[in-house]
Amino acid sequence: MAEILGFGRNEEGILAKPWTLVPEALPRAACPICGSERFERGPKGRTGPTGVPPRCAGCCSLERHRAIRLMVEALVAVDFKNWDALQFSEEPTLDPSWFRAFEVSVYGGSNSLDLCAVDRPDDAYDLVLCNNVLEHVADDRAALAELTRISRPEGFVILAVPDPLFREATDDWGYPDPEKYGHYRIYGRDFEPFLAAVLPDHACLSALGPDPVSGVTELAYFITESPQTEAALMAALPGVTSLNAAKKPGVALHR
Repeated sequence: MAEILGFGRNEEGILAKPWTLVPEALPRAACPICGSERFERGPKGRTGPTGVPPRCAGCCSLERHRAIRLMVEALVAVDFKNWDALQFSEEPTLDPSWFRAFEVSVYGGSNSLDLCAVDRPDDAYDLVLCNNVLEHVADDRAALAELTRISRPEGFVILAVPDPLFREATDDWGYPDPEKYGHYRIYGRDFEPFLAAVLPDHACLSALGPDPVSGVTELAYFITESPQTEAALMAALPGVTSLNAAKKPGVALHR
């Protein structure tokens, strides 16, 4: 029987690795975004931890794109046709046809928005996706404030950062290192209390979902101001935990 590799929470609510999902969550061959059955090596020629080439040859999706796509598809009670969405970076996670309006910000492109000072009004979007972008900005506190500022109260932000559970503390070197994909920092397990503390007026939820191609479990955060939206997300998302409920006094933040 194959194992599904990823994250799980121990008795204290702390995320740890490895974790095995239920047997029915075994990998499948087809990409859940485009249906392709052809996969290639990922960035810098990497394969996934299960040995499966991670990049879909059809839509270029990686593990995180497919896992978050399935998380969003699990929100069957949400009617996106009257929603306006903004996505930072060009990627296949969301289907633009789901939404009334769909905007993409591409760094250095014709619609390049500064994540630390987004040139859009308050409450401009129902859904904002920021997938593996936060580590590329100088001021992540300002970026988080902007993501929630431009999001409507009844909507939500989807946020993901690379592998925040593989190290104890965030390492922030203060410049975009070209040897590390232009990252300013690499997040650690202190990211979750940091996120909850920076956004005290928002519900911050973590969700764990599998990429059915590679079998790897991916982690994403859903952030909303609305108790009703929080309840809907808690009911629908896989492996969901409230970070706000887990906040403890005296937790050291990463800065």
